[in-house]
Amino acid sequence: MAKYVDYINMTKKQSEAAFQEYLEERGPALDRLREALAADGQDPDVLLDGSVESLVPLWRWILANSTVFDAPGGGTDSNSEPREVWPSWARHEYEVMHSLSLESLFLLDGLVSYLGDVVQQHAPEARWEIAHHRIKRYHLNKHPVLVSGTCEVHNYLPGLPRVHAYGSLTGFRESPNDTMAAYARGLIEQLNRGDQPAEDDEMAEDEPLVEVEDLGDDELRSRELEVALREDIVFEHNRVVGRMINALKQEDGITRVIREDREVLLVGTATWSTARLQEWAAGYLTENV
Repeated sequence: MAKYVDYINMTKKQSEAAFQEYLEERGPALDRLREALAADGQDPDVLLDGSVESLVPLWRWILANSTVFDAPGGGTDSNSEPREVWPSWARHEYEVMHSLSLESLFLLDGLVSYLGDVVQQHAPEARWEIAHHRIKRYHLNKHPVLVSGTCEVHNYLPGLPRVHAYGSLTGFRESPNDTMAAYARGLIEQLNRGDQPAEDDEMAEDEPLVEVEDLGDDELRSRELEVALREDIVFEHNRVVGRMINALKQEDGITRVIREDREVLLVGTATWSTARLQEWAAGYLTENV
């Protein structure tokens, strides 16, 4: 078996082995989180009491103790370490969070274990499965997911925490203290409901499909624009985002498009304004989502 095949490119045998590895990591990852809390003077038995509300102070603590390795005082560059020491979900993801320190990946791994325990405690019919979809490039294909019912709604637990951690640590966006608690409540409701996906969150509906920020000129004297995509668009319509990137690369005046993160694009241009790019991207998504 190739060691570090992306989930979506795995064979059936590879995905089964990766799934088993993910499950086997849950206990040790939670133990490591408890040790980190204790080393910081926290009482793991008090903080990790199994309640949804406990995710509020835990998320606040994780963000306060996480780093990006290339920031002042940052932790270990995960890319400088053998990938076999990474949590398996980080090792096999299609898109890797290159800036998160190795120590931060470990904290997130522990959070994923605890989050899963809390959700399953309140949604007893939930179970771990390997995501399968008729579309080969479905963004969660072969991933370890929490499901209920006939396994049609896939919940990949590392996804949202790592996106929020990255956004918070890089200053891209704030992650409220109740982010994980709100996520858990939504998961519990959806899993207890069976295969019916939750309706779009009111807050998500209020957010624009896309936001564009001018990062200034780069070393090539080309303007660099940052495109932030709404989270539900990325998680539910990843293939559309991929097609949008390819279409944008063909537009006159666009010199490069880099997918820095699952929901963040960096666009190089000498002629496009932020307003023009925002209008183009919002129009594309409106027509195709």
